[in-house]
Amino acid sequence: MYSSVLVANRGEIALRVISTLQDHGIEAVVTASDLDINSLPARRADKVLHLKGVTAQDTYLNIEKIINGAKDIGVNALHPGYGFLAENPIFAKEVIKNQIDFIGPTPDQMLTFGDKIQARKVAINSDTPIVPGSDEKLDDDEFAAIAKEIGFPLLIKASAGGGGRGIRFVQNIKQLKTELAMAKSEAKLAFNDDRVYLEKFIANGRHIEVQILGIDSDKILHFGERDCSMQRKNQKIIEESPAPSISRKRAKKMHDDAINLVKEMKYLNAGTVEFLVDKTDHYFLEVNARIQVEHPVTEFVTGEDLIWRQIQVASGEPLDLNQKDIKTRGHSIEARVYAENPYENFSPSTGKINRIRHPVGPGIRIDSAVEDGDVISPYYDPMISKLIVYSPNRKAAIRKLISTLDNYLITGIHTTVPYIRNLLLEKEFTNLEYHTRYLDEYEQKIPEQVLKFARVAAISILKGSKNIAKQNQPTFSNWRRSGFDSR
Repeated sequence: MYSSVLVANRGEIALRVISTLQDHGIEAVVTASDLDINSLPARRADKVLHLKGVTAQDTYLNIEKIINGAKDIGVNALHPGYGFLAENPIFAKEVIKNQIDFIGPTPDQMLTFGDKIQARKVAINSDTPIVPGSDEKLDDDEFAAIAKEIGFPLLIKASAGGGGRGIRFVQNIKQLKTELAMAKSEAKLAFNDDRVYLEKFIANGRHIEVQILGIDSDKILHFGERDCSMQRKNQKIIEESPAPSISRKRAKKMHDDAINLVKEMKYLNAGTVEFLVDKTDHYFLEVNARIQVEHPVTEFVTGEDLIWRQIQVASGEPLDLNQKDIKTRGHSIEARVYAENPYENFSPSTGKINRIRHPVGPGIRIDSAVEDGDVISPYYDPMISKLIVYSPNRKAAIRKLISTLDNYLITGIHTTVPYIRNLLLEKEFTNLEYHTRYLDEYEQKIPEQVLKFARVAAISILKGSKNIAKQNQPTFSNWRRSGFDSR
């Protein structure tokens, strides 16, 4: 087993990995930019690799700085977390070339699954159903012919895209040429790769993903599935496990398809196989070759520490774990909290956090690395907390998450807490009547009166409530006091 591991990341995922490392007696080293040098992860770690600079490009995306620092400190392995360089095969190769173990899939596996066109070919070879679309680099006339064949509406996707980026929606043939040009330009700018492909748009589809772990080239396990259909502009907001909208028969077929697909590449370590699901079928979307933001809901229902399993696999430690040992119990839901103002078109909310209090209690887990006095900058991802709950069933889990949101206090900046809380009360959510584009419809029908109440409440939250300061009670809900509570 390793004696020292570098966590090449920041924020809550850095803190999450540090916690597991220290639980097992492994020295935890963390990267930190100038802005993060006094952050909670930096103070909690055993050592800090200071990446001088402020922007992501100068720090958490700077391969040379990270590799040189890791060698100077003498770590045995590197955990990339998610985001930044986590799925960058060039980075993984450099890590390995410098005799440091990379805790994740192999560079070749990252390269294949990072290329969405190649990933579709792997799915085809493993007999996994895919969304009808194109699988080669084509000219505009060839794209038009395939578009007519698969039908409209459809999606144009960047081959090198991911995380909801590089996707354009096309309603008819007249839009196709213009949207293709824009999609290629955006893909070149964002990913330095202008290749795009077409996918048929599946109306009212649900996003369901299977958590897998490749222990060796022949042994791949799954840890159940997650429903991540509640998305805004292709970015996940609420995730839950197990997926409540599909039968256990359908879930088992998806588990089997996920394992067969990654077996085609002899996949190692943790990953997620994403599917789009309609009323009758499921279709492969992509493989995320890393640990996912939403992994805590899987940990809650399985009792497994997925970060520790990653470390065990990478270190070559014998893993006495079989599929029959992995059981799912109860229900878990996660809500991502962003430093954004949902009632001003989700504009970024930067600035100093005056006060933050996280609720505690049985079945409540908060993954966050922000504290009183921290400054939210525009340089990094705006997610500041993940609120995860566990209960025996979905109905109880929804109630617990609402209560958790009510007891989550933050002043000084705007957050998406009230937006999420209201979503949980919508009948479409409780009755499982939503899909991946539901929030587009939802935001168009939010009553103006609700928006008015929300803006008033947002000002109250931003300034901090005198009542909160005086009462010292366990519930910190300005939203209910403002009239925003729609129960």
